Order: sequence, then C-alpha cells, then structure tokens
Amino acid sequence: MSRVRHAGIGGGPQPYDLGVTDVIVVLVLISGFFVAVAVQRRRKAERRARATTVELVIDGDQVRRRLGDGREESARWAEVISVEVVCTPVRTADGATAFVLIAEGAESGCLVPLGVGHDDALVQQLSRLRGFRMEQFVAASEHKPPRRTMVWERHG
Repeated sequence: MSRVRHAGIGGGPQPYDLGVTDVIVVLVLISGFFVAVAVQRRRKAERRARATTVELVIDGDQVRRRLGDGREESARWAEVISVEVVCTPVRTADGATAFVLIAEGAESGCLVPLGVGHDDALVQQLSRLRGFRMEQFVAASEHKPPRRTMVWERHG
C-alpha cells in the first residue's frame, strides 16, 4: 500500500490545513516583525534628530554649532589650527554629503555641513585665514567619496 497522501483521501487533516491556532501563531509572528521594524525606524529617526544641526553661527569671531541633543561645538578663528574637508558616501543627519572639520586643538573644534545653507558665511571666514587657498577647498569638496583632505594648517 502506498504511503503517499492525496488531497481528500484518508479523512484526516491534510498537510496544508491550518487550524485557528496556527493562524494565530503566524499572525503573532508577522505582527512581531512589523513591531521590530517600526521600533528600528523610530530609533534611527531619534539618532538623526540628536545629530541634526539646530543652530549654526558663523561670524568674525567663531563658528559654533548646536545639535539636536544639546551638544555644542565651536572654534574661534584666532585659535583654529587646521581645516579638513570630508566627503562621505552617506548623507549626514543634515543631509550633507561633505562637511568641514575646523580644528581648534587635537580634540576640539567644529563640524560644519556643506551644501545645507551656510556655505557663503563659511567661505567668507575661511578666506580670512592666512594662506587659505579657495581653489584647494573647492577641489576637496568636489572629490568622490570617501575622501578626507587637509586644506589648511596653521604654521608657526
């Protein structure tokens, strides 16, 4: 006698018959997946909000940036020791694909996103740094990412 089951023969449950309990288990698993995805999206949005620039002040004395989580970065132009352009393949929380690192010391300074509305004020202040070459800055900001380019360093 053959052990192969045919649909409708044998009177018992067929291999693909789902009972109410099975349907509930499947629905709970699917719901859990969607909850996990929603939680992950919310966490990503919260991280982005914390890293977003909420205030950026660029004036003749300094550059100062306040982030969504309350952190502040700043650099006084008179104390700046280097300017570096970083091109990234991933957009920053501000939507920039490049940013400028303005270092006041080995562990202090300010990050300024490029292409999000502050470029004119930044360029105006950078051009006041002794020996700053605008063509080098522009070339560095147009590089294919990923790339880091030191565009200015204080000498002496």
